[in-house]
Amino acid sequence: MLKDLIKQDINFLENPLWFQNDRLAEQNSNGFVWQDKEGYLYRAGYKPPVKTDVIILFYILMQSQKCGWAETIELTRYQILNACGMGTDAGSYSRLEDSLRRWKYVGLEFQGTFYDNKEYLTKVFGIIDGYEISKKDKKLKIWFSPPYLTKMRETTYFRYLNFDQVKVLRSSLATRLYEILCKSFKNRDVWEINAFKLATKIPMEKLYPSQIVQKIQPAINRIYKHTDLKVTMEVRKQDRGKIILLFKKETTKPKELPVVAMPAPFGIPDNEDFKKLVSMLLPGRQSQKTLLESIARAFKKHGYKYVARNIKYANKHAKGNYRAYLIKTLNHDWGLGLQEDEEAFAVNKEAKEQVIRESAQKQQIEEKKRFFEQELLNRAREYQSNLSATALEELRQEAILRLDPNVQEAAKQNKPAARVPLKMAMDKISIERMHIDPPIPAEKEKTQES
Repeated sequence: MLKDLIKQDINFLENPLWFQNDRLAEQNSNGFVWQDKEGYLYRAGYKPPVKTDVIILFYILMQSQKCGWAETIELTRYQILNACGMGTDAGSYSRLEDSLRRWKYVGLEFQGTFYDNKEYLTKVFGIIDGYEISKKDKKLKIWFSPPYLTKMRETTYFRYLNFDQVKVLRSSLATRLYEILCKSFKNRDVWEINAFKLATKIPMEKLYPSQIVQKIQPAINRIYKHTDLKVTMEVRKQDRGKIILLFKKETTKPKELPVVAMPAPFGIPDNEDFKKLVSMLLPGRQSQKTLLESIARAFKKHGYKYVARNIKYANKHAKGNYRAYLIKTLNHDWGLGLQEDEEAFAVNKEAKEQVIRESAQKQQIEEKKRFFEQELLNRAREYQSNLSATALEELRQEAILRLDPNVQEAAKQNKPAARVPLKMAMDKISIERMHIDPPIPAEKEKTQES
């Protein structure tokens, strides 16, 4: 049943969230740091969590999951202890609070090793931000770290763990190995790994390969007996001191079904839009039946734009298995973000081009205006050059009368300060006498032409 399943990001299964050694935890009550060579750094500011603590974490995480991944949950201490198979005496209540304190001070650093089903990222997580116990009814209120909970809610790279089966394993080694095997058998039925490398993943104390096998085998037997994950282990010796562990998952043989008529073959659309989609596939992929059927289903269900944007996204980002990546992209609509970015870029580009067009139009109008004004000035000067001395003086006197009173006297005395305004006034009168119309604005020109 889904209600008993816990969604867990595979990164938190691959890398340890807790440790097996209870004595080690008690000896490091002031802090603990663990790092592997692949870029995973684990910091505990208090005692590092052990198996009891991960059972408690899984339970409270499952309650958050049931409440739509609520960041804050409120539970009774009895409810948690009873569900986790712990006692309900005073010591158990203290152990529960100690567990929450441990998770409060855990910090996880993925240094370019956090895989989000697309790429490897650098991420830093806490687990819970805090907790409090109500004085009135002794209920626990627990706050999860938002980045951690958001990742659990949104991840597409995950496995479901069965809480009851995790709890019944009891063995710390079997519990940790169950996490690793759930991750490793996500898309396969056979998995092999060097014994030393597996010991590092768990992690286990440094042992001889034969000692590792002796400890792993009983844990595998326990997993086989108490969970739905039916896995067996084979030991293969290589060079001296090297052992490969081969894990195989048993698959139940499907029941024989009665013979029924074969369904009609899946139809490939025969229209121009679908042909355009096929042409967008990478060269060499445009005749592959599995891809054609996948994009045909998406095309029939979601339409042309949906499929087109996801093909573009896969073409841009797929680095390995193109077929699998494109099918996942179509299923999850990863191309939507790419389309939104392209649309935003197009709008921004159009806005910039509109500004450029308006600026060029304005500049054109200004240049036309300057040209017309210069033409008027040239014709005014020509008009004045053809006047007699008497007519020119009359024009001068008329222009003086149009000047501001404080400039008129200077003009009458022919002072240099009045020469420019006087000349401009004479030019204006000359233009008026020639009855030359002012320039027509560009908008009016278009109207008259139409």
